Amino acid sequence: MKKILLMLLITAVAAASFAQEIKFSGEAKTGLYWEQSQAEGKAAETDLKLHSKDDAGGGQGRFRLNMEYNNGNGFGMSARLQWENWSNDDTTKWSYAFAYGNFFEDQLKVSVGKLGGSPWGTGGPEMWKELESSNYGGGSRIEYKPAFIPEEYGKVNVGFVLNWFNNDMDQGTDNAAVNITIAEILKESVIGISYTHDWGMIRLAYRFDSELDANQANKYAGSDAGKGEDEFVYRVEERILTNYVPGLQFWALGHLFGMSAKLKEIQYFRNWAFVQYEPPEMWGMATPFTAQFRFGHLKTGDDASGARSEMLLKPSFYWNFFEKLLSVGLAFTYNQDFGNKLTEGSPFQYYELEPKVQLNFQSSYIAFAYYFRKEYFHEHLKVPGYNPIMQKHWINMRFCIYY
Repeated sequence: MKKILLMLLITAVAAASFAQEIKFSGEAKTGLYWEQSQAEGKAAETDLKLHSKDDAGGGQGRFRLNMEYNNGNGFGMSARLQWENWSNDDTTKWSYAFAYGNFFEDQLKVSVGKLGGSPWGTGGPEMWKELESSNYGGGSRIEYKPAFIPEEYGKVNVGFVLNWFNNDMDQGTDNAAVNITIAEILKESVIGISYTHDWGMIRLAYRFDSELDANQANKYAGSDAGKGEDEFVYRVEERILTNYVPGLQFWALGHLFGMSAKLKEIQYFRNWAFVQYEPPEMWGMATPFTAQFRFGHLKTGDDASGARSEMLLKPSFYWNFFEKLLSVGLAFTYNQDFGNKLTEGSPFQYYELEPKVQLNFQSSYIAFAYYFRKEYFHEHLKVPGYNPIMQKHWINMRFCIYY
């Protein structure tokens, strides 16, 4: 029934779009995926399914529909519907759906609903995190964009989000006994700021935490359950060098969870830095190649509780032919874990090779990718007398349409 109602809604909105300024966009991704994995001492296991490993979720693929409406007077709505399991099961998800209004000559913007499209999010790649986005509810976001700052000094966006709890409030007690007060709701607030200039861009956001809710790992952690789950995200871009070396980009982003956690094993940090060079023209060719290097540092817990850290190196290089109609190249990933390692004494956690051939059309692509991965897994899962090592092979023919 829900699927039918959603289709009726989409049809109604589509019909209305002929008379209103409603814009649709989105993507559809899927592919044919084959995997073979084999741990030392065990028989190989294979899997064949519909799936795309190009940021398409964990199901058969992803169908995403974005809807944007503006009435021309500063008021409108923004929404996103998403499917990742294409079956008759009820798996449709509203990623966000909110209405907004602009006031005082667009200096003040107020959004109300299931929030998304944050001006203070990480952006990506590797992570797309917005602190006001939640599966448990919505709220209201206020953005102030002062007009008194001259344009040559850049643009500022500072704001505040009042929203609902972002984790489960069931911590082994009767929910009816939970005393929800205004103070507890305010503790879930988000503050954010962004600054954009020709020289660069920075986004920062901080989410406070109430003790009433807790993530799954922290739900039953005794008297400290739910404490200290503050979050912080950032994105920083450098744009000066691009003016001197066209196609050169530097940026960094991160997500820090449990900023004031008493139980440090619940705490985790994710940080990424990127450099990319994609010259618009060289050797008489348009965009002859795309070279990128990613560096990641992931940390969970602290030294006292058994910290686990990972360092990731991800270089990639792709030759582009016929104005990027055809891209051929290779990506390599190396992961080195430290501290509380999955396998004591292992020289690395995993490495991965991905050669890829991709045909790029105006609003779609077809790609063929092969993966090889060698990894160490936890010692207690190994077969006695064998090393805790697994090798995996993937073959992925994938398809994507942007609209």
